[in-house]
Amino acid sequence: MVRVRRRFDHFMIVRQIGEGGMSRVFEAEDETLGRRVALKILNRRYSRDAERLEQFRQEALITASVTHPNVIKLYSVGHDQGYFYLAMELVGGGSLEGRIRKEGKLTEGDALRIGHQVAEGLRAAQNLGLIHRDVKPANILFTESGTAKVVDFGLALFTERGPDKSAEIWATPYYVAPEKILQNQEDYRSDIFSLGATLFHALTGSPPHQADTHSIEELRRIKSRRVELGDSGLRFSPRTEHVIDHMLSFNPQDRFANYDAVVEELRLADGLLNQSGIRRRLISRRARLIGAAAACILLAFLFGWLLGEGSQRRSRVISKELANVATNATQADGVTVDTDDKRTVTERFNDARREMLEHGKFAEAHDKFEKIARDESNRLITRCWSRFNAALCSLMLKQQPQAEKAFASLAQMAADKPKLAANPEIARFFETLGNRMGDKLDLGAPPETLGHADTNEEMLGHLAQGLAEWQFGKDPEIAVSEMEHFQLQLAALKKADPETHEWLSLYDKLIDRYERDFPHVRALEEQPVRTLEEKKAALAANEAALTKIRDKSPNFIQTLVQQTRALKREIKLAEQADLMQRESDLRASELEQLHEVVDIIPVLVRGYDHSRVIDLLAGLRFESPDVNISREGHLYLHTSARDFVAQLKTDLTAGKWRGTLTRREGGTVTGLVSAVTGDVLTLQVEGGTLSVALDSLSPESLIDLARQFLEPVTDSADYYRRQELTAAFARASGLTELSTLIAAQLMEENRPFRERWRKVMEAGI
Repeated sequence: MVRVRRRFDHFMIVRQIGEGGMSRVFEAEDETLGRRVALKILNRRYSRDAERLEQFRQEALITASVTHPNVIKLYSVGHDQGYFYLAMELVGGGSLEGRIRKEGKLTEGDALRIGHQVAEGLRAAQNLGLIHRDVKPANILFTESGTAKVVDFGLALFTERGPDKSAEIWATPYYVAPEKILQNQEDYRSDIFSLGATLFHALTGSPPHQADTHSIEELRRIKSRRVELGDSGLRFSPRTEHVIDHMLSFNPQDRFANYDAVVEELRLADGLLNQSGIRRRLISRRARLIGAAAACILLAFLFGWLLGEGSQRRSRVISKELANVATNATQADGVTVDTDDKRTVTERFNDARREMLEHGKFAEAHDKFEKIARDESNRLITRCWSRFNAALCSLMLKQQPQAEKAFASLAQMAADKPKLAANPEIARFFETLGNRMGDKLDLGAPPETLGHADTNEEMLGHLAQGLAEWQFGKDPEIAVSEMEHFQLQLAALKKADPETHEWLSLYDKLIDRYERDFPHVRALEEQPVRTLEEKKAALAANEAALTKIRDKSPNFIQTLVQQTRALKREIKLAEQADLMQRESDLRASELEQLHEVVDIIPVLVRGYDHSRVIDLLAGLRFESPDVNISREGHLYLHTSARDFVAQLKTDLTAGKWRGTLTRREGGTVTGLVSAVTGDVLTLQVEGGTLSVALDSLSPESLIDLARQFLEPVTDSADYYRRQELTAAFARASGLTELSTLIAAQLMEENRPFRERWRKVMEAGI
């Protein structure tokens, strides 16, 4: 029979829902907040193991630091009854392990969607520098609506703290990555392998490696075998096989580099899986649509012919040249030329530039520049400049794909050397700039590698690069450097030749909206963040910069926001760790003090006089709760032993007791107790009177005496009190088995006694 306490701290335990090597998990009711939680309680053996306790504590800190819909939430942590616990989000949809066991294997679509959600959660952990280290079906839980959530970061490791140097390999053999077994090395990609192995198991009903062994040598042999999804003998879509096989690559460098790629590939595989079923239904519909479209065209032609000469005359008003332009433009991505615009190309170009530079209407300006660029009747050099300005508009609109496309198109246009023979230098500039920025905007390129001239229009290349770095780059210093370089060279050029390049000055207006933030951005220098104080200083600097910087749209600002949040979490974790370490150190120190006191208790007890022990324990005060509970257990025990002796004296004084008493050193004495003076009993024996010191009698004899006085007691409260005193006296006198027997009966019947006796048990007396 095992007695389980339903009340644990401020939780009421409902039922056990899981058990692991280090802990048990219960469904419990949080009586403070009125919600159901999953209560994870460290086993008694591990609660006394400093290393495992630290591991459990780290799980609390790590889980609290990850906030994501696909990661189980941590509500609180604490100690109670000598146990460490975590209160976590309770989800009722079971685990992936349970689904596999119940269904055999999952559908391809379900497995891909679960993998995608789990990868999202692990990506959130990766962004905090965490690897999970034990991704497996049992650690993937579901809400009632089917959302997947990652649980159990008990083995998680902050990668910035370096690899795990312990001699142990904690992992689940079915899913552990080969490099962990073969070289005891791991990183994010090891978790990617474990997720791939988990999805392999979900798709096929069996793990990729049948590694049901505890032999490290056998496990190394098994893990050396490469595995692919096709080896299962089941058929899956090519994209699904590609994703799973890529995740299960034997060499870490052959797997996906990060979770961004994993999430995207799983989403793509799921999307293609859904489209394949739709595509077959569309084939027959396409034929019907083509026939219907042809019929519509024929009807429209007949209707137009019946309209007569009126519409024909109106159509002839459009000049042949504009008709050609419209035709060309329509063929070029469907842009319609406004035939009512009678302005020259130069007028339209200058109007678009005013929209961009003076009014900041980048979307309108972009469309106008694109119309000019697509009109093949315009001079190629004009079209190139229009495409360049359209690319700048896309940068200002934070449209990276459109900007890349515009620069790539600019390079293609500028490659037509015969048509740009009159402008070879600017043609070379456009081609070089377009090729570089057409490839992911050449973000992160060192300024000294750009090679743009500073004495003519080429200096606009520095402006374009600066704007791209500001909007999409990761290093704001490059952005500021490029834009300031443009301003500096422009100022020198204007001073040397104020009129020739006056039009270049207009582009300085694009920098105006960012220039006021330059000093604050420059203040964002990298700071060492090793100690807690350095982290706090870095956090203060980041928060000050975020307050002062007005343009919050660039990527590096969003990165700074994320870094600031991460820094706050790190500081909170560090403060929690520091607090827990100080509490641990304090507990160890106070526990040592208490042990020193406990060691001298036998010396302080004189016979059955516990007063000196009681005075000593009552004068002690500890800050650590569990140490104080232990002190209270010792104090309660010796106080109760004192009260036991006092009650016995009272009983002996009140009544004339006759019987046999057993001495400590052996032998007995039989007589009638006629008086009790202090700690001396006066017995009338044959032949006279005998004085017997109370502490010369054995504790068993005193307990027998107390039991005889207990028999006539009818008041239940007094009965339980006397039994409690007897149990305490027996324990203080070293009669542990007898004490346990008496206490066990009392705990069944008297709840208040259970609470008091718990302190004795937890004190280890």
